[in-house]
Amino acid sequence: MEREPAVLALPFVAVEAIRTLPTKKALFRQAKIVYVMDGAVLLTTQEGTHSLTAGDAVAIGAHRWCSLTPQSAVRTWTVYCDEQILRQQMSLVLNDRTRVRPGAHPDEWDGTALVLRPGLPALTAMEPLWRQLSLTDGAILDPERALLRSHILFSRTIEHALPSLMLPALDDSSHFRAPFPVQGRLVSADAVGHIGIAAKVLRSRMSERWTVQLLADEVALSRSHLTRLFVRHLGVAPMRFLVEIRLTEFTRFIDESDLPVATAARRVGWDDARVAAYWFKRRYGVGPTQFRRRPHPSHTGREATDLNSTATRQRQSGRSVLESNSS
Repeated sequence: MEREPAVLALPFVAVEAIRTLPTKKALFRQAKIVYVMDGAVLLTTQEGTHSLTAGDAVAIGAHRWCSLTPQSAVRTWTVYCDEQILRQQMSLVLNDRTRVRPGAHPDEWDGTALVLRPGLPALTAMEPLWRQLSLTDGAILDPERALLRSHILFSRTIEHALPSLMLPALDDSSHFRAPFPVQGRLVSADAVGHIGIAAKVLRSRMSERWTVQLLADEVALSRSHLTRLFVRHLGVAPMRFLVEIRLTEFTRFIDESDLPVATAARRVGWDDARVAAYWFKRRYGVGPTQFRRRPHPSHTGREATDLNSTATRQRQSGRSVLESNSS
C-alpha cells in the first residue's frame, strides 16, 4: 500500500516505487504528482478511474484519496508537494492563463486528478532531478540549503513538463527567431547509450556484487568516465544509483510480501540486513519492521469528502490547509 514519507518538512519530496499489487485508498496531507516511468496502472480517485502508461503523469490535491492498480509491474516516481507552495510556484510560471490548458492553471485546478501527458522523453529528462530531490535530506544539510535545493530541483523539472500544461501554439513564430549558436546535439550518442546499458545492467542484476570497476568493464568505459556520465545523466554516481534501485526494490518486498527482512535484503544484493535497514530508515524515517507494523490508514472516501470540502472552503477564503493544520 502507498505510504507517506516520514520527513516532510521540505516542500517537495520525491520517492521512486515499483509496484505489482494494488494499493488501498490512501490519503495524504500533501498534494502529489505521480509519474509513470514503466508499465501501466489504473489510478482511481473519488471522481473516477484513469488509465496511465509510461510517459503519463497525474496531479492530485492534498487530502484526496487515490489507489493504484498496476496492470503490469509499474515503476513510478511520486513527488509529494506542499500544495500552497506548489500553487504559488506554478502561478509564477503560468502567468498568462490564456495560454494554459483548461483546468491546469492553479486558480482553476480544484485538486481533482489532473492527467498530464508529458511523454517518456520528458520524464526521462526529469528523473535525474527526482533522484537528487529524493536524496535531499533536511536532517543532513543545513535547513536553508535543503529548502533551497528542494525548490531549485523541483523548479528545474517544471521546464520539462511545461508543454503538457500549455495550449498548442496558435501560430508558428519560429521564423522570427535569430539563429542559435548550438545547432545540434552536444552529447555523444554513444555515451548516452553506455549509460542506458549500465543502468539496465544494474537493474537486472542488482543482487550481484558490483564495484565501479566491474561495471566499467561491463560497458567498456574507464571508471572516471563512467562516473562522470552517471552524474551527468542519472544525477548520482554509479554505486549510489545502485543503492537507490536496491532500496526501491527492497521497499516493494517489504510492502508487497511477507518475506523476512533479511531475505528481502539478500534478494536485492545486501547480505547484511542492517545495511538495508539503514538505507530504508534514511528514506522513510522508520525501519522496515516498523513500516510493516504501521500501515498507512486506508480511507472509505467519506473522510476525504469532508476534508475536500474543508480545503475548498479554505482555498476560497484565501487560507491554506497547511495554515489550518498549524493553527
